[in-house]
Amino acid sequence: MDSIIITPHVGIGPFRLGMCREEVEQTFQNLDHWRANDGLPGNPSYIEMLFMREHFEYDGNGRVKFIQLLNPHYSEDFCISCLFQGVDVFTTKAEDLIHTFRKEYQMVGDVDPSTGFSFAIQELELCFWREGVMNDEILKDKDFLEMSEENQELEKRYFYFTTVSIGAPGYFDFMDDYYPGK
Repeated sequence: MDSIIITPHVGIGPFRLGMCREEVEQTFQNLDHWRANDGLPGNPSYIEMLFMREHFEYDGNGRVKFIQLLNPHYSEDFCISCLFQGVDVFTTKAEDLIHTFRKEYQMVGDVDPSTGFSFAIQELELCFWREGVMNDEILKDKDFLEMSEENQELEKRYFYFTTVSIGAPGYFDFMDDYYPGK
């Protein structure tokens, strides 16, 4: 696998909406060759780090209705392109990504891409989220400049999204309640 492709209404990488738990587990097993070779027994594979089992939700029939992918760049051991419409969603700054996709799609979520955490394209059941915010103004802020270099580097992760998720039809409708007025 050279890259992980995000396909709304279908799946992310090898995982598909509508899979049963057994199919998800079999997919993890089939990708066992992605296991880190550091000699630790039971060490999770890179795929298990990116697609943690708790990041799958199942409907009442036991079928996948939600898949979430973690930013692989948070791991220093493993990087892979994660593409939506040819754009790597984890190496493109969050602000730039949202500006790009707003040209083509209506979005709900936080209004300002420079300070927002969560953005969804409901017609695609696609959502981007980050656990912190970083922008060019923060880089100049006195408090940021007083941080250790190590902490500054950690904070710079928030230029990019932490996760991308897809859901079954209607999954992200709840965002209307939190972000009325689209």
